[in-house]
Amino acid sequence: MGSKGLVQDRKRLFSSPKLARKKPVYGQHEVVGDGSVKILIYHDKNPIRAGYRVVYWQGRLRVRKFFVEYTRAKEEARRIAGNLRAGKVQVANTDESDLQDLNRARLAIAGLGVSLEQAAREYAEAHKLLDGKSVSGFVQTHLARVGKLKDATMIEAAHALIEEKKARGKGHTWIKSLKNFLLNSALKKLEKPMIAVTVDDLENLLRTWKGRTRNNKIRFLVQLFNYAKGKYIPETEKSVAQKLPFDVETPGEVQIWTPEEAKKLLDAALPEELPFFAIALFSGIRTCEICRMDWSQVRPHRDPDEAHIEVKAAGSKKQLGRRIVPILPALAAYLEKTGVPKSGRIVPNSNMQTRQELLAQRAGLEWKHNGCRHSFGSYRMADIKNVYQVAEEMGNSPAMVKKHYFQAVTKAEAGRFWAIRPG
Repeated sequence: MGSKGLVQDRKRLFSSPKLARKKPVYGQHEVVGDGSVKILIYHDKNPIRAGYRVVYWQGRLRVRKFFVEYTRAKEEARRIAGNLRAGKVQVANTDESDLQDLNRARLAIAGLGVSLEQAAREYAEAHKLLDGKSVSGFVQTHLARVGKLKDATMIEAAHALIEEKKARGKGHTWIKSLKNFLLNSALKKLEKPMIAVTVDDLENLLRTWKGRTRNNKIRFLVQLFNYAKGKYIPETEKSVAQKLPFDVETPGEVQIWTPEEAKKLLDAALPEELPFFAIALFSGIRTCEICRMDWSQVRPHRDPDEAHIEVKAAGSKKQLGRRIVPILPALAAYLEKTGVPKSGRIVPNSNMQTRQELLAQRAGLEWKHNGCRHSFGSYRMADIKNVYQVAEEMGNSPAMVKKHYFQAVTKAEAGRFWAIRPG
């Protein structure tokens, strides 16, 4: 058909006054639609392809669709007319195969509770993320990996871990440190499921810590993820926490009180807190252990070999067992001054940190973290030179005692320290 025929068809499309009600006669056309939208149906008797042509204009483009059956051509013409009238040009241009695809897609998602648009959008996103790999294949592999794992954030898993440790009688200090890090830190901002947590997520949590502190935090995370294996993350895989690199720890010198500073502290101590500071300085017992002790565990005696303090396993930091700490002459002198009740708490407050800082201010000093325990270890090693005995008294390993306290002070300095007395 030449250009003249196209022009005539277009004129007939927009000028025919009536709609045909029967099949179009060969060589003529039927008009479907009204107003400004008219769709033409032609009857073709071409020996190669006999049937019906649906013809309409989309702007300056003449669109033609071919159907073998008249009823199908008529249905399509009506659909196109309705969509063009409503301004749905893309819908009007949809061919029969597209409609069949649409119906099959609707059947595929029937009963899933999602719209066709949502299903198509999420599939497209997944296909893009997988770089063209099979979405269903990836999902099957992932399900085989995770099995019946539950969803839980790190905070939820931390609560469960802490409750389990409490039920098993884990040390109070350890649980407190775990809670401070896992429950009172930036962990709250990481709300994704544990299985989705990455190494970068954990590095972001650890960015403010370095050295030994960072390494201790990593150990907490490793324990948390080990607890989560088989519950919230795959049991047989290496966790992201185990992939975190440890910092190199450079051993630093421990801070100790000189004999003169130790005497200033004891002279400035208030009567109700003097027993605590004397025991801390002259027995090396940890602050947290003294805070959980009772006076019944302090047993002075006329025979120095019988005088001792019992640190019970339940009250020790690592709960490694009961240990006996000797009451040395310097401590015996201060206990004689303060008196030893038969029972009751030794410390006036369960948290002595504020009192430690205030005492240092009254003595004109700056408080040294673990200074009392480090002082005992250093001066005791210089005095008896027996790493195993000092380790036993302090509840520590011989390796740690040798690392921190061996040759930390001179014999003369130790003599002045152990010569300290009240008054």
